[in-house]
Amino acid sequence: MEIHQVARSPQAFQQAANEQNLREQLSRELPDEHIVEVTELEAGLFNNVYRVTTADKAYVLKVAPTPDADVFYNERHLMQREQTLAQQLQLVSPLIPRYLSFFSVGDRSAFLQPFVNGRLWDHVNSSLSHSENAELWQQLGKFARTLHSYCGEQFGYPEPLQRFNRWSDFIADNVQGMVEDCRRLGVLCDEIETYCNYLPHFSRQLDEVKTPKLLHGDLWPKNVIIDGAGADIHLKAVLDGERAFWGDPLCDWVLILYGVPEEFWQGYGENLLHTRDPVHIAIYRGMYFLLNILETTRFNESDVVPRERLAEINNALERYL
Repeated sequence: MEIHQVARSPQAFQQAANEQNLREQLSRELPDEHIVEVTELEAGLFNNVYRVTTADKAYVLKVAPTPDADVFYNERHLMQREQTLAQQLQLVSPLIPRYLSFFSVGDRSAFLQPFVNGRLWDHVNSSLSHSENAELWQQLGKFARTLHSYCGEQFGYPEPLQRFNRWSDFIADNVQGMVEDCRRLGVLCDEIETYCNYLPHFSRQLDEVKTPKLLHGDLWPKNVIIDGAGADIHLKAVLDGERAFWGDPLCDWVLILYGVPEEFWQGYGENLLHTRDPVHIAIYRGMYFLLNILETTRFNESDVVPRERLAEINNALERYL
């Protein structure tokens, strides 16, 4: 089999998988297949993603970061978490590709899924008509509503991580973990400390959320495969369930930061931004702006904008007290 991997610097977060490990493990996982080529795709910023081409099929192989990769608190054990939820996710909708097997490539977790032919929505949305994009957003809203109809017993990330009986306890734990990351990486700032001081005052409002719902965690066009055109345009697959967790549907970052259009909410059946407590929206946005500050260290970006946005959230929380 031929193996082609993306060239990266030794300092990059993503690192190529060991080729001998790839050959050995793929031969074990696909014993009846003649593997022709394994090509790394320039997709995603966390796992390494490969297309595995055999004589008559194609698969997606995902390989987790190396054990010494500097992952953030909210990213711990992502692939093991996805494995915990794999069966649940597959029950939600045929749009979730099947998980064929979970295994290891050397000392890195990995899994295989069928390769889904189609177009990545994010790559083609600018070439689609308004009506085509509107139809896709409405379909994604329907998918989200179906996903959120699945209820769990506790809040938080799936095993092997801890889960919580109260929603406020998960939010507090998640924030504190990211604060420690910020301190370790030298980006802890006044805006973060102010946000953390406000957070305990809103525990009662957060605990109005009583039922843990299944959230995708990364539900946007970068993770959606589409097919068809015109009146036949449709979602074909929803990818990357690694960040799924149990919580308040409004807490999915795409819904409150990315800015989904009204067509999404039409498909969903309710615009949560209009019907839910604005305190919840502010707290969730603040948590994600904190994460944005942290992410600037990985991508060598300025933290000025997320700090300014977190300061705006702090002003809003001051008014809500």
